[in-house]
Amino acid sequence: MFSKLKEIASGAAKSVGGQFAKASGAIADLAASLATRAAAAADLGRMLDIIEMVPGVKFERPEIDTGYLDTLLAAVQMGELTLAIHYRKETEASVVRLHPLPAANANELTGSDRFFAKVLINGDHDKPAIQMLINSEHLANNYRHVTADTLVNALTFPIENVKGGFIIARSFRAIARPIAGWLLGIIFNQGEKLRRRLRGPRDDGSQQSASATAGEQFVDPYSAATSSEESDGTRSELPSCHGKPPNDDHQIEDELVQPARRSDRPT
Repeated sequence: MFSKLKEIASGAAKSVGGQFAKASGAIADLAASLATRAAAAADLGRMLDIIEMVPGVKFERPEIDTGYLDTLLAAVQMGELTLAIHYRKETEASVVRLHPLPAANANELTGSDRFFAKVLINGDHDKPAIQMLINSEHLANNYRHVTADTLVNALTFPIENVKGGFIIARSFRAIARPIAGWLLGIIFNQGEKLRRRLRGPRDDGSQQSASATAGEQFVDPYSAATSSEESDGTRSELPSCHGKPPNDDHQIEDELVQPARRSDRPT
């Protein structure tokens, strides 16, 4: 599936120089890594790092208020960079600069108790390196509107918006697609669990297969790689679909995703 990624990104690294050299080199390295394995949470973090490497990239700083949070489906937070996914009249996603917003603060701002956080990668001092802030009610009702194209466009736009950024945008899109597919799998997985919790078992799961918009296919991360324990005792970064039911009504029945041993080298 990823056999051409290394070739595409390496070509970009050779064809650009000067201000884009650092970013294009990072794209080539990530493409080579993805060519040997499935996408994972750490790769999303590397993509956000790459965006910041491109000279001239600027990020919006939206005001975090009730209106902003009410339309939020999920926000992937890493440092001050956040991939925010909203549903208004249609799905919108953007990479913005925000301080990580804890679920408790989001609940306090909205006067509700519907936000929770899902850790994608644990960081130092018991603080998550990458986490997802989820609006449980809104995600459960609208997750089917999210597509990989929405996520790819959001990740690529900051680069394409820079003068000359189109030179490396094609390669960036190539590595963004499997990573966006991996993230889409998490969103669908969480949305299905939340929908069952909020609406009960009367709805069957048949709508999930038809949830993608025309021309967009849902990417199931579980078919791309296994979450079984590896030889060194670590677990892959893919979310488990066999978690235990939570005790708290505002959590969902999943396991936190643990940081994994990187397996960038060819196997």
